[in-house]
Amino acid sequence: MSEYAPEDAALLCGVGRLVCAWTMLEQSLEKKIAMMRQAMGDVRTVGTRNRPSMAKLMTELRTMVTMRDRRNATALNEISAIERDMQRVDRFRSLIVGGFQEPAPGGFTCRDPRNQQVHVSLEQLDAETTALEQMAQRLLDV
Repeated sequence: MSEYAPEDAALLCGVGRLVCAWTMLEQSLEKKIAMMRQAMGDVRTVGTRNRPSMAKLMTELRTMVTMRDRRNATALNEISAIERDMQRVDRFRSLIVGGFQEPAPGGFTCRDPRNQQVHVSLEQLDAETTALEQMAQRLLDV
């Protein structure tokens, strides 16, 4: 931390917001599944022993929505769209968390899985974080 300049505060705050937004998305998904379970008469909690992955949670949500809305494919289409967006943002999040290198003008640099250097702007980081926050609300609306 001592190597970061005061002007890097926006960068550190942005990365922290991205990580927190992902956690909030997971919590929104768990909350939605718990609400649907309760409405269907099941009182189990999500992930009592170990925390299920996002893929498992999305599969469970899709299954429950299918049972609830047998003839309405609109909700399933929205879930598919959310899932695509989540996968895109998860790749971005993995790039940031696993490949962060150093602050750079206007953002920071990362190394992608192919070990290529990638510049990420603070605007791009903010846009992806906002997308995560919107996905959490979209999940609750399904």
